[in-house]
Amino acid sequence: MDRKRKIRLIVFLSIGIVLGGSGGYVLFRIIPAHWTTDRVQISFPFADTQYIDAVQGYGEMTWGDFHNGIDIGVNHTTELIAWCDLRITGLKTWFNEGGGHWQTSILAAYNWRYKFDVAVESWALNETYANLQRDAINLKVGQTVERGDSLGYLLSHGESAHIHFGLKESGENVCPYNFMIPSTQSTVDHFFALYGSGGTICGD
Repeated sequence: MDRKRKIRLIVFLSIGIVLGGSGGYVLFRIIPAHWTTDRVQISFPFADTQYIDAVQGYGEMTWGDFHNGIDIGVNHTTELIAWCDLRITGLKTWFNEGGGHWQTSILAAYNWRYKFDVAVESWALNETYANLQRDAINLKVGQTVERGDSLGYLLSHGESAHIHFGLKESGENVCPYNFMIPSTQSTVDHFFALYGSGGTICGD
């Protein structure tokens, strides 16, 4: 093989390795916990319910806004647990301009049909508290967790500390309550009756 052909072969092989590696990395970040389209079944996302002090429903709110998830508020540091098998596809700590506070979003996939966007909102009003909340979440992108595994903790940096529990079905926002197992629905019903806001739990 002449020198030019060897150089071309090396170049093509190098490009193939780079593209293959990049593609593998992308897949590593997006593949779900299960290679199915089965309906997800959601368990309660807190290990302990004694600190719950607020629940806000999904859908059109009484004040006119659309809320694309269910909020569950706490008044104490509380352990988060996996509500189903999950593949962690993203973690992002950012400043919520609308709320005026920092939060960390957990992006996760159950399967090819159901994906979660759960905002962990400790009500951090500065970046120091934001980083403390981020460090309290024991997850890495690409990690797979099983139902009931610890995900870390929601800290309580203010009286509005909560998680915003969002679910997409085939890319569209849906009410998570409709996918909860009966015992989880009962727990949500109980606390919504005590502390609920926003009309009804699913906006209907």
